[in-house]
Amino acid sequence: MSDKILEAVDGIGKKIDEQKTAFDKTILEQKSLIDTKFSEAEKLAAAANKKIEDEVNTLNEDLAKKGATLEEIQKEIKSFKAKAGRFSGGENQMEKKTAEYISDVFEEHFEEIKGMRKGNMPKFELKAVGTMTAAANLTGNVVATYDLTPQVRGRRRINIRDLLPVINSATGTWKFYRQNIPVGEGSFGFQTTHGNTKNQLDYDLAEQTVVADYLAGFVKFAKQMGQDLPFLQNFIANELVEDYKRTESAQFMGLLTAGATGSATTGSSVYAEKLIDWIATLMGNDWYANAIVTDQTNWATVLKTKPNDYSVPGGISISPDGTVMFCGIPLIAQNNIGAGHTLVGDFTKAAILQAEGLSVGFYEQDDKNVQQNLITARCEARVALAILRPDAFIFA
Repeated sequence: MSDKILEAVDGIGKKIDEQKTAFDKTILEQKSLIDTKFSEAEKLAAAANKKIEDEVNTLNEDLAKKGATLEEIQKEIKSFKAKAGRFSGGENQMEKKTAEYISDVFEEHFEEIKGMRKGNMPKFELKAVGTMTAAANLTGNVVATYDLTPQVRGRRRINIRDLLPVINSATGTWKFYRQNIPVGEGSFGFQTTHGNTKNQLDYDLAEQTVVADYLAGFVKFAKQMGQDLPFLQNFIANELVEDYKRTESAQFMGLLTAGATGSATTGSSVYAEKLIDWIATLMGNDWYANAIVTDQTNWATVLKTKPNDYSVPGGISISPDGTVMFCGIPLIAQNNIGAGHTLVGDFTKAAILQAEGLSVGFYEQDDKNVQQNLITARCEARVALAILRPDAFIFA
């Protein structure tokens, strides 16, 4: 249906409503006027009856005094009734006048009440009546209900912050000392000859410096958008935190895998057996792995490795929450490790240095925000990766 037809139909509807309102008002006014006239007529009739009664009493007294005959009395009464207007052409004059008044009212408003049905409900007829639809009978859009919880991208269960401890620092520069390999010179020995000098040892330490930098990002959005979408502020804050964690994991996982110095040598071609070899290598250097990080393909490969009885490899267990344990060590699938790669190690031997914790802030006083009615949302932390013992990790 075109816009002109919709406007015409809307105009007809408004006109009908206006006419009905005016008609209802007129009927109410006329009804009130009729009630008033009836009330006045009743008062006049009561007064007239009282007057007639008084005159009848007076007439009776006069006739009694005169000693009139019955025929004379009947003539007097008939004459009196005619004067009082009770009999004129055989009908009541008050009722006649009321009927004439009502007739005049209906004649005056005949066009307005013509076609009225019982119950004083007007009958309105429109051409081309059809089933109402939003497309045909509605101007504008149907009112929608909005879900205030956006359906966002998937969230990563494990980030590098979930694997490494966090060390807080008062400044952006942090130093620690790492023991050399070999640890120094000299060794313990038995004093087999009395009086001989005992063996002397020394230990070598190397100073390590870690400098934290800001890892940050921001979003600008219109102030009006923030007012019109109540969920926007929380949505932006959550997305900024998610992107921060993804970026931090990618950066620090890359540094940790590049810095790992444990030997990845293995003679096996079966992935589950390689894991056993790498765990054993760390144990040989007195490190004990507390996590295995790999990609989704390798994670699935471990679970699909079957001995002859089609059970999972020895040492595999799965907890009720779905965590896979390999020889008691969590086997974690993490997207930032790189396709086909694995990092095995003692993850207490690396840390995230944090001079300023992760935070999200909203600012109106930024750049041209005041001029353009914009808001800046910023997420940042001043952090760095500290690899305390590179030899506690094997990357393959």
